[in-house]
Amino acid sequence: MFQAVGFDLGETLIEYEGVALDWQGEYPRALAAVASSWGDSLAPAQIEAGMAVLRRYNTRLAPRRHEVDCALLFAELLVALDVRTQDVSALLDPAIDAFFSVFQRRARPYLDAASSLATLASADVPVGVLTDVPYAMPRRLVVADLSAAGLVELEPLLLTSVEVGRRKPDPAGFVALAECIGCSPAAMLFVGNEEKDILGAKAAGMTAALVWRSEAPIPAWGQDLSVTELEQLPPTVVGR
Repeated sequence: MFQAVGFDLGETLIEYEGVALDWQGEYPRALAAVASSWGDSLAPAQIEAGMAVLRRYNTRLAPRRHEVDCALLFAELLVALDVRTQDVSALLDPAIDAFFSVFQRRARPYLDAASSLATLASADVPVGVLTDVPYAMPRRLVVADLSAAGLVELEPLLLTSVEVGRRKPDPAGFVALAECIGCSPAAMLFVGNEEKDILGAKAAGMTAALVWRSEAPIPAWGQDLSVTELEQLPPTVVGR
């Protein structure tokens, strides 16, 4: 049995109903929400300028291992939107909240998440979460997703790419998660749904499990085991 288990968050424990993994289709609506946060609307040219900034930070289009600063990202976005104010900083928090609210509208846990987490809790196996956040999303909004999905108990051992400063598959976040839990990476299982989860966990010295919820064939990314739902994790893995 492993001393601890780490999980990815989005599409592993939580799904965002109606939201594609690549957010480009929602850019215009998200930018409109940003402008509404200070009581304005955007012209087509402003929307195009804002979308250009968002595409530069879209890790589906331009993968990166380093993480960016949320305030700097959104300050750049507001400048691109041609905000008519001397104090852009005063608009940042409302703009950030408005932007992410478009994508957080339906966060819910997978049905197998609660039961698997309960099994681990009953076996006294510590559980941590390492998640890459989109567009440097602040931790408070990730915690809001956990709360909306009924998984707020995971907050104490939650690490985001912003806090780590690195994104998967960089092993730094996986090592940091093991340190937070208080065990070595070699004593941990990490469960995720993407290749970067598997590569990062293996690079850190963890055992890696792929949860593959798609009907497509299960890919070979070097994972130690593959499941189609979390309840299929072997009893020796989750402490049953």
